[in-house]
Amino acid sequence: MSSGSTVSQFARFVRRHAVVVGLIFVVTATGVVSLYRKPTEQSKPMTAKIEIDNDAPQLAKFVTHPAPKPVAALDVITADGAAASLEAMAGELLVVNFWATWCAPCRKEMPQLDALAARYGGRGVTVVALSLDRSGAAKGEKFLNELGVTNLVRLYDPSYKSARAVGLIGLPTTLLVDGAGREIGRLAGEADWDAPEVHALLDYYLQN
Repeated sequence: MSSGSTVSQFARFVRRHAVVVGLIFVVTATGVVSLYRKPTEQSKPMTAKIEIDNDAPQLAKFVTHPAPKPVAALDVITADGAAASLEAMAGELLVVNFWATWCAPCRKEMPQLDALAARYGGRGVTVVALSLDRSGAAKGEKFLNELGVTNLVRLYDPSYKSARAVGLIGLPTTLLVDGAGREIGRLAGEADWDAPEVHALLDYYLQN
């Protein structure tokens, strides 16, 4: 039996049984197992993190809050200028990516986020690309259309008010929001959003 087959079988076993003990295990390409432990009530604010080996660093900077916290109402619009809100997506697990066309790492993430949205389409996860371009929706729409992005919910905030409302300190920043509109945690910086450890994280919160 090949090592790849062994890793695959182990991964299936872990996904089936890990939730019993409150852990998420991630089997990386090298066969190394990483884990994510949901923070307890005693966890210190902004310190519970994904534990990732050096070959799977995608969520190394993801910080989980000790308890989900409400997300402020965001003043955002759709591409055609209509008012929109995250509240309208209540009941879904939201991956909200704040980006701008002038941000090179943001642009790099878009295909990965689109692939993530396609993977979880109809499964209780909505991936939102919230552009902060000062010029409005036109530039963002042009970029996403040229890239062939089709699965993301596209929202825009040329005022930058939404970024201030959630306390952003830079781009890209991605929030994980639960079905009740509360922020579970966030990642400031770039990541591969279609990586196995991201899938494990979302799968965990879909089941809990």
